[in-house]
Amino acid sequence: MRDVSLFLRAAMNGITKRHPTSLELVLFLLHLHVMCNALHIEDIMQHLNAEYGFQTNLMIDLTGNEHTWEFLEKSLESKVPKILITHLDATTSNLYKLFNMEILSIVRMDVMHLNLTLKLMDELLWRRHYTKIIVDFHGEGAKDANNELPYIFHRFWQQGHTSVLLHWRNATYTYTPYPSIQVHSVANLWDFQKLWQMRNFHQYVFKIPFMEFPPRCFSYRNRKGNLIRTGNFYKIIEGFIEQYNGSMEFEFFDIWNMGLNRDYANEKISNAGFRFIPTQMAHSEMYDSSDALHFGKIYFIVPASKEINQSLYLFVSFNPHMWMMVALLLLILFLFIVVVNYRKYGKGNLVDSLFHAFKIIIFIYDEVFVGKTLFNFMLHLLFLIVGLFLTNSYVCNLSSMYTSRIYEPELKTLNDIRLTKLGIHVFGLDYDQFLSIENMPPVIYERMFVGNDTEFFAYRQKLQLVNIYMGGDDIIDYLFFQQLYMRKPLAKYISEPMYTLVFAITIPHRSPFIEFFNRYLSYQKDNGILNKFKRDSQWDGVISSSLKFFQDPITNRSMSMAYLQYGFVIWIIGMFTGSFAFMFELYYSKRRVNQRV
Repeated sequence: MRDVSLFLRAAMNGITKRHPTSLELVLFLLHLHVMCNALHIEDIMQHLNAEYGFQTNLMIDLTGNEHTWEFLEKSLESKVPKILITHLDATTSNLYKLFNMEILSIVRMDVMHLNLTLKLMDELLWRRHYTKIIVDFHGEGAKDANNELPYIFHRFWQQGHTSVLLHWRNATYTYTPYPSIQVHSVANLWDFQKLWQMRNFHQYVFKIPFMEFPPRCFSYRNRKGNLIRTGNFYKIIEGFIEQYNGSMEFEFFDIWNMGLNRDYANEKISNAGFRFIPTQMAHSEMYDSSDALHFGKIYFIVPASKEINQSLYLFVSFNPHMWMMVALLLLILFLFIVVVNYRKYGKGNLVDSLFHAFKIIIFIYDEVFVGKTLFNFMLHLLFLIVGLFLTNSYVCNLSSMYTSRIYEPELKTLNDIRLTKLGIHVFGLDYDQFLSIENMPPVIYERMFVGNDTEFFAYRQKLQLVNIYMGGDDIIDYLFFQQLYMRKPLAKYISEPMYTLVFAITIPHRSPFIEFFNRYLSYQKDNGILNKFKRDSQWDGVISSSLKFFQDPITNRSMSMAYLQYGFVIWIIGMFTGSFAFMFELYYSKRRVNQRV
């Protein structure tokens, strides 16, 4: 068969020189030959390298005998760069950290070195265990393929190697894992690809942890009493399993009452046999994750700003700069009236001039200067414009503020948290993770505390913000859906994120489903299904009574004495000042009379 391949290559070279138009036909015949008859290791390597465009060949041989170099020579015809590993301690690095993992692994092993070889493969192909593997197995110690191969393929399955082609005793084998390990003899590479692409789980049981963590994963009973499981993360997993004829087995965790810690969660994910975790977990080397669902952010949920004190409306109608301008204008008018009175009438009554200036500002003045002259007319016209402009501006601003209401400044940055007295209540499982985040304002670390997780869930769910809470953007969109019909929301989030992260579904290491699941996930993202799951989870929250639409409280919008509180204070101060000025003038005039006498 190898001679036939060489003959076809030589024929191709000759034909292309004489008849270039025959190149496509020769290439097709050569490809057809390899696909139908590629049972030798070197032919399989050559075809897979050409078919999938692998950029590296990883060659592993720990047998340490004279056949190692023969094993290497078989692959030299390929021009693909190669990495040869012949010792267990040759490398301690995971290859995905060093190389592009468009890689084809060629492994030579025997019964004696089976465990060591699998251990080395597990380390080298860490997080990339789903890549294609060719195994040249020399099982001189093994007698019966029917007994040995299921065990060998089971070991591959445990390490997540699903695309394996094993060559043994001039025969080629692969396996399918559903519903149990089944060994298949492969006559050609087309058979291998057909079996590898077969996606029917045959009711294979996927063990899934379930928790009440809306909107990602939660449940409720419908009107008929049937248990409905839903959530934007859960729906992705459920759709994947059901579409390919799998089944699910659930283990419930009451995460809000059991006092979870990081070590317990990591141990459960790694060793409890779960296939998918329907929530976002903190990044860890203890487990793997799917491709990104989206690039998310973690925000602080804070109470919405409150309405300012009713008595302050009289002052906030103008900003501080405007009030400074009014004060400056008052001073200018006062000095102007004093100077004009002194120049025209030879007297400068300071108190009278001050009251005239006040009356001009508030637009209730009478004749300031006696006499119908053009000069007086121009001055009164100036006073009219000034008073009319200031008074109408103030009244319009005040009326609009009474209608729309004015609120205290919102919290916009993380540093603004210091302006409140609220603590930051953190879910116990996330506390260590949040403390490890760097470059946050010191007030964040000072205010964070771990309280009762049940209260954390209940208060955050109902937006009863006795403390500040944290949540991902998906959780915030879910919780704030309750405020859809509110004119003034109860809660907001600080627009500056606490930190950013990639949202993904947590998957244990060595998962044999991760490559297939990522492909399914990409289809869902491209079709917009993930956005639909997000919207559905919000309405499922309403149906389950987990969410309840809030309504604005009924408030009395009529004016009250509180709005005029400072107005009365100003009036009393004015009356006191006027009385004091009157008494002072009376005393001064009597003193002048006495001096004349």
